[in-house]
Amino acid sequence: MFSDFRYATRALTRNPGFTAIAIVTLALGIGANTAIFSVVNGVLLRPLPYGDPDRLVQVWTSTTDESRSNHSAGDFLDLQRENQSLTAIAGYRAGAFSVARAEGAGVHVEGVYVTADFFDVLSVGAMHGRTFTRAADATAGERLVVLSHETARRLFGDEARAVGERVRLNGEPHAVTGVLPSRAGWPESTRIWILSDKPVPPSPVDSAEPLTEREIRYFEAIGRLKPGITFEQAQQDLHRVASVIQQHHPSTSAGRDIRILPLHETLVGDVRPALMVLQAAVGLVLLIACANVSSLLIARATGRRRELAIRAALGANRRRLIRQLLTESLVLGIAGGLTGLLVGAWLTVLLVRLLPDGVPRADGITLDRVVAFATLSVALATGVLFGVMPALQASRANASTALKQSGERTSAARTRGRAALVVAEIALTLVLLAGAGLLVNSFIRLQRVESGLRAENVTLIGLAIPQTRYPTGAAQTALYDRVLASLLARPEFQAVGVGFPGPLRGSNASGVFLIEGRTSMSRDDRPFTHFGSVSGGYFSAMGIPLVAGRIFDGRDIATGPGVVIVSAGLARKYWPGENALGKHLRFEDDPNSPWMTVVGIVGDVRQLGLQEAPPPLLYFPYQQFPLPFTNVAVRSGLADEPVATLLRSELARIDADLSSGKLSTLQNVLDRSVDEPRFRTFVLGAFALMALVLAAVGVYGLISYSVTQRTREIGIRIALGARPRQIVLPVLREGLVLAGVGTAIGLAGGVAAAGAGPFSLRRWRDRPGDVRIRRARAARYRSARQLLPVTPRVACEPNRCAATNDPCPFPLSLVPCPFLRSFYAERFPLRDSSLPARPRLQPHRARDAGAWHRRDDGHLQRGQCRADQAAAVCRCRPAGRVASVAA
Repeated sequence: MFSDFRYATRALTRNPGFTAIAIVTLALGIGANTAIFSVVNGVLLRPLPYGDPDRLVQVWTSTTDESRSNHSAGDFLDLQRENQSLTAIAGYRAGAFSVARAEGAGVHVEGVYVTADFFDVLSVGAMHGRTFTRAADATAGERLVVLSHETARRLFGDEARAVGERVRLNGEPHAVTGVLPSRAGWPESTRIWILSDKPVPPSPVDSAEPLTEREIRYFEAIGRLKPGITFEQAQQDLHRVASVIQQHHPSTSAGRDIRILPLHETLVGDVRPALMVLQAAVGLVLLIACANVSSLLIARATGRRRELAIRAALGANRRRLIRQLLTESLVLGIAGGLTGLLVGAWLTVLLVRLLPDGVPRADGITLDRVVAFATLSVALATGVLFGVMPALQASRANASTALKQSGERTSAARTRGRAALVVAEIALTLVLLAGAGLLVNSFIRLQRVESGLRAENVTLIGLAIPQTRYPTGAAQTALYDRVLASLLARPEFQAVGVGFPGPLRGSNASGVFLIEGRTSMSRDDRPFTHFGSVSGGYFSAMGIPLVAGRIFDGRDIATGPGVVIVSAGLARKYWPGENALGKHLRFEDDPNSPWMTVVGIVGDVRQLGLQEAPPPLLYFPYQQFPLPFTNVAVRSGLADEPVATLLRSELARIDADLSSGKLSTLQNVLDRSVDEPRFRTFVLGAFALMALVLAAVGVYGLISYSVTQRTREIGIRIALGARPRQIVLPVLREGLVLAGVGTAIGLAGGVAAAGAGPFSLRRWRDRPGDVRIRRARAARYRSARQLLPVTPRVACEPNRCAATNDPCPFPLSLVPCPFLRSFYAERFPLRDSSLPARPRLQPHRARDAGAWHRRDDGHLQRGQCRADQAAAVCRCRPAGRVASVAA
């Protein structure tokens, strides 16, 4: 076997041009696969950094309107008591916090309030100190906090020093019990964990009985399955618990179920289809690269017929020949794999930089040992894949027949094999082009979607209130009043408002309501809406138009009549053909609760994202529905930096302990909302273009090889008087037939890729409104139009060379770079296309002393020649053999 590898290496180094082209082709395909697999491995395949992560589940409540809804305090405590399938279940609520050392400045971080058994569920330990445990901290009276590795380093410089220290969290002192390792926290972006002083996370809304409240669903939950309990058994148990809760509390929990989902699936479920489609796309690119290299090997084996025949005549059986040829393929595969590993490392860094912010676990994407092992395995597999067909065909040759042949003949089977490879390349390329066309079309339409907001000159900043200092709704409302008054006093700001949730932030708050005068209906059949808490200036600051009625003003105070503003979509949906102004609604079943009046109708906003239709929205005045967190929006004609400075200075002047989140412009928010579709469109488009280039090279290689094999025939036909058109058209027809067959197969594959399968393009394309399948068909037809014009171009270049009796193996006219053309011409004089006027090599007589001649070594020269007039054959010095065809 070692001798086979040594011989294969020598054979490949003797033909450096072929070897370089094959290795580069494989390196592109393998490198692209390596980069995408690095992302897939880091995001999807790498296990979560917790103990026995397969036992972790996310616990949701669900209704017919929402498949994933939060928990209320009362239902959560019932769930803890009644379930028989979870060893522990913990609740958590996210927020923004300002954390500072006693003597230092604060840093703004994302954090969560957690219950005592949160880290028991995760089964993760601290790198310094300890985490919370139910046994030690369930009844703890002291405020405790766990810091992330990054936050501890920012505050104390050394993580170990943080344990036992006290920090100010939104102005309140807390003791640091431990520091978590990097990437070990949940949720992923969390940097600080605060122990709740109750068995549930603290509520953002005032409640007389916080532990029995069932209307307000404000926190999430995770659990750990008991040993021996399967996922299905746990789900059945939680269905039973939900039924028990419904029986005891029908007014608040009717129609509400409890569902679980693996924690890993919760984290990566939204990005899995996109990543799997990208992985499939680069797999197609690798198949196209393998087809190209296989085609090259078939052509190379044709030139080695006599060598293989001699080896067979000397006693080598077919198995021995196949082993030698496969060894050469494996050497190419290994060389291409190692080169592809370097290309993949560079592409991985590029992909990480291009990834949108919302991709989970992106910090763990790297080219590690798993990816390297997978890359080398793929390299060996491709070496076998593209080497099997050439080895079988070459080893099938008859020794005596091959030794007797004097011409360059090619069997029909070998030609059909190469033609089949080219057809497969074209078909696979068309599938990729169809997918890329579909995504590009959808992305362009997505960018043209009206968000319902006017994004110019709007700056946003998140605001979180220290609940220990502002515990009541009245205190929080008074603080918001101060913020609005301070910012409105600045002449630099044209409009100021506060509102929650922020633009395009999804469904942070939702519920069902009753409409006055409508017959009573079950909770499942009641009208459903998303809602927010805003100030009157929020609409003008965000550019949301007023359609009818009025916006909130000084009349809408906490002690005043309840009022709401609804979106135009909600008004059309629940009051069709009527005027929604003056209508009354309420959210509680209590007949004594007051009705709220619709005082205004505003334009629709795509709150759930640009890909989704505008949902029904209902707005409360913040005075009547105060929350300890909101977003401040200002509209100003100043540049972004001065506005940011003014905002932060004004907030710090009002209260230094206010936790302000990341500041951004509304335009940036809209741009970030299309980061993910932009990324996958760009990546899939790049792979499609790579496949198109490889397919074009494959078509050119087949046509060029075919023309080269027919050089003698073409020369004789020219000598007999055939016109260039008669030479070009048959070979051009061959290229168009291949393209037509490949296009037909590719269109069928494009239909399947766009609309079938669990990871179809239609499932994860961007649908602003209703993008119908005809868009996919249009994208596929455009892909065919992109591919078909390439075929005549790559087919005409060998034909042009053939018509001049100068078949060239590479289309220099297709190379856009003059430097590369000149370098190639100097390195390979036989392929020189930089000669003045590209002279035609045609039959000439002895008097044509200044004509161009081709020497036996393949070089072109202009000079004297002597001719045998009787034979009418030109013989060029210094060669002694016939060098051109006679007239």
